[in-house]
Amino acid sequence: MMWLFRRNRKSLFPNRDRGFTLIEVLVVMIIVGILSAIAAPGWLGFVNNNRLSSSQSRVFSTLKEAQSTAKRSGTSTIFTIGNDPTNGAYVQTSRSQAQYLEQNVQIFSVASITSGSPPVVTEITTVVPTTPTVPLTISFNTQGLPTLVNGDAFTTYGQIRIVLNPKNTSNLKRCTTITTILGAMRSGSDRDCD
Repeated sequence: MMWLFRRNRKSLFPNRDRGFTLIEVLVVMIIVGILSAIAAPGWLGFVNNNRLSSSQSRVFSTLKEAQSTAKRSGTSTIFTIGNDPTNGAYVQTSRSQAQYLEQNVQIFSVASITSGSPPVVTEITTVVPTTPTVPLTISFNTQGLPTLVNGDAFTTYGQIRIVLNPKNTSNLKRCTTITTILGAMRSGSDRDCD
């Protein structure tokens, strides 16, 4: 009979040891919230960094494409970069369609750098941030050399630096620089872009 009683007692409370109490659920939710608050800024920085690097690669490769297309085709090719108020920053060549940069990446500045000690950095005022919808154009001749910047001779500018950054974040920067009249280019990040 004792055996029967134990069996019946167990069947009276079948779910007693299953589930969580309200306190346990709240403690777990608080722990998850704290961990999320710690991890979120790092994750956002990681995402912004990847978007910025991808956009920098797109600018660099489109510049190289314009240069090589001009050599290959034997006709001048124009590289264009600008901000579309609806879709964001874009790059294109006179022989390709616009390619938009990653979401929330903007053109921070376009500057001319003339040699000297220290080098003189001058904003090209026809581009961001003063009038963000006006594009910058760079023309490459049949030998792949940059000849014109917004209609002016490339030689008056020295080097041209295009700086990108994520919107609402001024400490992350990526840049692409046309460093010589021969059309040599290099990419840089953060301090290289100042």
